[in-house]
Amino acid sequence: MEKKVPFNLDTYDLKEELDRLRGKVKKPNILIAGATGSGKSSVVNHVFGRDLTKVAAGEPVTRGIHQFMSDDIAIVLYDSEGYEIGSARQQAYADEVIGFVEKAQTKEVAEQIHLVWYAINASMKRVTPLDRALIKQLNEATSVAVLLTQIDQVDLDELTALRNELADVVPEQAVFQVSVAEELLHDPELRAHLDWERLVTWSVEQLDQSLQEGLLMEVHAESEAMLKLKRKKANRIISGYVASAGTAAAVPLPFADAIALTPIQVTMSVHLFRYWGVKANDDMLKTLIGSTIIPQIGRALSKTILLNVMKFFPGANAAASVINATVASGITWAIGLAINEVAYRNAMDSSKTIEQLLNSDFGSLFEQFMEQNPVTKKKA
Repeated sequence: MEKKVPFNLDTYDLKEELDRLRGKVKKPNILIAGATGSGKSSVVNHVFGRDLTKVAAGEPVTRGIHQFMSDDIAIVLYDSEGYEIGSARQQAYADEVIGFVEKAQTKEVAEQIHLVWYAINASMKRVTPLDRALIKQLNEATSVAVLLTQIDQVDLDELTALRNELADVVPEQAVFQVSVAEELLHDPELRAHLDWERLVTWSVEQLDQSLQEGLLMEVHAESEAMLKLKRKKANRIISGYVASAGTAAAVPLPFADAIALTPIQVTMSVHLFRYWGVKANDDMLKTLIGSTIIPQIGRALSKTILLNVMKFFPGANAAASVINATVASGITWAIGLAINEVAYRNAMDSSKTIEQLLNSDFGSLFEQFMEQNPVTKKKA
């Protein structure tokens, strides 16, 4: 049997691993459309917490549509220049947008337009015939969200009238009322009338599962609802590493190989940190893994293996000191959930650093998730 080489963090190429993970993320393509002054830039800046057109390289793909993409950004944004209501350019804009989307939908899935966010300035108090026609045509090609922007400038009757104008154009659940007015965003009672969280949730659910991670990585999640959605969707990332751990232990391994953090579990940790947007350069991230996660996992695994593995996993052979696929998968699942929960708590309350949370919470969370593991429940 081939001897396992112990994992060595000092020789682990974190930069190479981050580059590999960036390359693996499938990026959703999002087109932002609407008339000039409809609030397209404000929508992008609010949802993503930054102006992606400033941090990503842009290049024209048609006369009026620019593509913005970067290796460090997990979505591809297509920004249309808009049109002046009442101008001769209106129909040309519609033809250009429709032509671009319809052509894209004939290509490979990775090159298709996966979402359209169509902005309408509510303060104009009308939906133009061009908007109606364009939204209808786009909705036949892909998923379209209609965003009624600047709703702080209209009253309830005017907002209801706008929604009624869209009733036969798109489903009601695909219409979202939004604003970036500070007085609405910072007042909990008023913010409840905004659909920012619902827009992101709807958008994520329109995407294939393989594309959801990219959108959630870039969303500026500031509300509890958004952070809970992000935590939930991280389970798909964890599941991939659980499967890899099971495969790696298809031939039973010595317990010692499980006590040391494996490359699979290190990579999962890095992946989850990147998913949650943990702000750290490569050296800091490597130090974080070495000084907090590895010791915590080592202590938690030692305790679990010595005291509980026979209780939790019928496939563990204590006498022979081996660990099988079931045990390896269960341990990896608990590690992933614990890291995910720590990152969620850090995002909810930044008064504690992620290092402090890993030191204070990781061990107990690991044990908790081991108890809740599906394999554990099945045995019970």
